[in-house]
Amino acid sequence: MRRIHDNAQGEDGSQIVGHVLVQVLVVFVVLGLLQLAFALHTRNVAVDAASEGARRASLLGATLAEGADRTSQLLNTALGSDVSRDVRVFETAVDGQPVVRVEVDATLPLLGPFGFANTLHVSASSWKERERVP
Repeated sequence: MRRIHDNAQGEDGSQIVGHVLVQVLVVFVVLGLLQLAFALHTRNVAVDAASEGARRASLLGATLAEGADRTSQLLNTALGSDVSRDVRVFETAVDGQPVVRVEVDATLPLLGPFGFANTLHVSASSWKERERVP
């Protein structure tokens, strides 16, 4: 009996160390999940802003500049004005039909709000409205 008791005394304090190490691991896992959620939020906001800008620019009588302004406005509102981004709006054709395309290059957050510029590329398109000729 004495022998088992002696071995147990050699592990005094190991439970505290194990608890601290597990807590550190849990903190890093939670921070990683939060960073992933932040990156996905940034991507989803950029996709939504691009599609809204394409929709705005494709309306009858609207200009491409209005689509770019709407996209930039949504990005500034949701992500802040300090996030670097590049918004391009142009008109193209698909099967002879006019299409407005909006492309957004933004910073994908890698560590907190910081990341490499123009690492997130999203685009959206919308059919251009035309007047019906009877």
